[in-house]
Amino acid sequence: MPVKDEDVDWIVYHILSNGGAKTEASLVGETGLPAGDIVESLTRLELNLLIECRNGTYDILSIPEMLFRCQCRHSQDMPVIIEDGVIKVKKTEP
Repeated sequence: MPVKDEDVDWIVYHILSNGGAKTEASLVGETGLPAGDIVESLTRLELNLLIECRNGTYDILSIPEMLFRCQCRHSQDMPVIIEDGVIKVKKTEP
């Protein structure tokens, strides 16, 4: 019986929140789920600004980090952007 996407996301997020940064392989080992399901879950969690990947390991974002990234993504008047985990000043058009 396949596991629902939201259930996989819940499992992965809680493993990360309890145990710190993990690799895809370690998450596959801890959950017993197929690697494809883990990769899809990590992608969803990252797109929803709940986790980030640094040097091949995934970890949860703090609440202030989540809020800041959300603001950067959705606010038109934010003077900064985040690219590859680096905060940069937005380029202004002349």
